[in-house]
Amino acid sequence: MSSHPRVLVVDDEASLRRQLTVGLTQHGYEVDECEAGLPALARIRSARSAHDPFSSVVLDVRLPDIDGLKVLSVIKATYPDLPVVIITGYGNEDTINTVQSCEGNAYLDKPFEMDALVSELDRIGAKAEEAPSPAAVAAPHVLASAMAFLRVGREADLAAIYDKLTFGEGVCYCDPVLGDWDLVLLIQAPHRKAIEEILRRHLSGLGDIEAWEIHHCEKPGIRKEFEEFIEDYEKARAMGHAGTRETLRRSFNMHSSYAVLDVDPVLLASLYMKLYFADCVVHCDVADSGTRVILLLQGVSPQVIQAELRDEIRFLPGVLRIKQLNVLNFAVK
Repeated sequence: MSSHPRVLVVDDEASLRRQLTVGLTQHGYEVDECEAGLPALARIRSARSAHDPFSSVVLDVRLPDIDGLKVLSVIKATYPDLPVVIITGYGNEDTINTVQSCEGNAYLDKPFEMDALVSELDRIGAKAEEAPSPAAVAAPHVLASAMAFLRVGREADLAAIYDKLTFGEGVCYCDPVLGDWDLVLLIQAPHRKAIEEILRRHLSGLGDIEAWEIHHCEKPGIRKEFEEFIEDYEKARAMGHAGTRETLRRSFNMHSSYAVLDVDPVLLASLYMKLYFADCVVHCDVADSGTRVILLLQGVSPQVIQAELRDEIRFLPGVLRIKQLNVLNFAVK
């Protein structure tokens, strides 16, 4: 185990990493460095396993793979005893509030003096010893999921059909939508066959269903470190360490929309990570052997969601086509 306090510097600027390494070393620290979030989390994990943990982390907000504030939420959910100093050249009041809500220990705007960083490291206890591991969060019971799309007849009572399906067996939620379909359902059951049986039972009790499709949700086939990050991030959400916006998950007080994306399966792995962490995306599901991604998006207005689809998601490598289904609010219909 190192006799000097160990600091992990995470920043995509090689010159800044070099500067911080030299400066902190001169102040008696042992410094390791990473240019991205996922390797940093792996480094923290391996250091703990080797019983030579980092005493603190200096973490940039803008990283090439994962947003630094999301990395912060995972660190604090997994290693709540590990102090983190957030640094950024693009911060504002919202950034500071998110750092606080994610239990970041200190915040510095770039550029900053080395003495300021050392002072913060001293304040938050750079020489803290490794604390006992946090209580384990029970892994959720995994169910099979599917998205079902229904089109009803022209004379059908959509509101009545919606009311019957909303509280139906296996239905997590049911949304009336505008677009190529009239209703979207998220159904969960122990396995795929059970989902299909549940949907058929629901449909057999309803008249005026003109067409329907079911898209079973699949694992995205991403690399192990990506899977681990998402698992840790979901734990952070469950424990309330992911910031106000993240812990809300789906809110029925916001505007919602579905987007069905035809995608290039060759580019799915990298595309999935970008979509999963996109600002307006609440859920991101892969279906149809990796050729389709179904998103549930939310925003303070329909225009915010539309802008995300038009200006950001549409230009991601691997996105071929987008069909949007805006969720209706029957209360104002």
